[in-house]
Amino acid sequence: MKYLLIDGNNLAIRSAFANSELTNREGVSSGVHYGTMQSLIGLKQKFPEYKFLVAWDGRSARRRKEASAGVEKGLVKSGYKATRPRGDEEPKEIKDFKEQSQVLKLAIDQLGINQIRLSHLEADDVIASYCHSLRDAGHEIICVTTDKDYFQLLDDKISIWNGMKDEMMTKQIWIMKNNIEPKLHVDVGAFSGDAGDNIIGVPGWGEKISLKAIQAHNGWEEVLKHLHGKYDEIRESYPDVTGSDFEKLRNICTPKEQEKKDKGEEWKGKYPDVREWMHFTGIALAFEEKRWKPKTTSGVKNEIMALIFEDRVKLAYSLKKMDSDIKDMPDIVDGVQDLEKVIDYLEYFDIESLKEEVHIFETDNS
Repeated sequence: MKYLLIDGNNLAIRSAFANSELTNREGVSSGVHYGTMQSLIGLKQKFPEYKFLVAWDGRSARRRKEASAGVEKGLVKSGYKATRPRGDEEPKEIKDFKEQSQVLKLAIDQLGINQIRLSHLEADDVIASYCHSLRDAGHEIICVTTDKDYFQLLDDKISIWNGMKDEMMTKQIWIMKNNIEPKLHVDVGAFSGDAGDNIIGVPGWGEKISLKAIQAHNGWEEVLKHLHGKYDEIRESYPDVTGSDFEKLRNICTPKEQEKKDKGEEWKGKYPDVREWMHFTGIALAFEEKRWKPKTTSGVKNEIMALIFEDRVKLAYSLKKMDSDIKDMPDIVDGVQDLEKVIDYLEYFDIESLKEEVHIFETDNS
């Protein structure tokens, strides 16, 4: 069989933002309903032979626990997704989604589409587990999302459809673009982090630097092994270069900065000039003794940053990696369809333009 696995939060929240000004005649926000229903109709038109499943976010107990432990160890300043606006600070579109999500889910039920939400798991973990079990059973799967984290799932039988770009990503296309296996996408994220989820990587390591390192060494652990081997002599000769906790690097400063700090002047802890930083930590001496000849000082700093923050890399990898081995997932079955109620729902939200198109979901036994 063929399965279309839809990240519900990703789809509905994008719909809320794309149609934020829409309301019904009573002033109730209707953008999330219009955008989501329009997208589901479009997906049914494009993939008529696929069985649909919409997965919704719970709260990832594992990630929150690991991130909290990272805060306690000083690896990061704040926990998983902790920087997202809450309460009154939330964007109007997020509030609209939360206020309307229950009604939206009822309407999707009445289309006959199966939905799932597990309280302790996010939608990507649910979808990842279905992807692996369905793939192993010989089925074809398309994941519907704009979330780049899903790239780690790409396989010969697993593709990703991005409706915003009208683009299908396959394993073959991914490898041609990135020159690594899709499963290593999460290794790239271990170094570069993910600001949207407050997953903090290595300072100075953007996606390009991280991808290049993974291309060269085929995994985050192999990158760190290479750097350990490269800098063993430096680490042994200059202990100030070693260490993995956040406070250690944050407190490194040049003698000039230290003088300002001692005088009580404002000191923001910014990273000092590369050459001064290298000199202060004793690395410059290794240059002078010609025992170490890297190509650029900026590259040196980036590599040593990765060593100093290696525990953070390990944490980021775990937070980025999807839980794809969840056992005993519910079967994906069609729900009980009631298109008359769907029509009433569309009329209430003043989106009658979809009334005729929604009949594409009508089944022979409805």
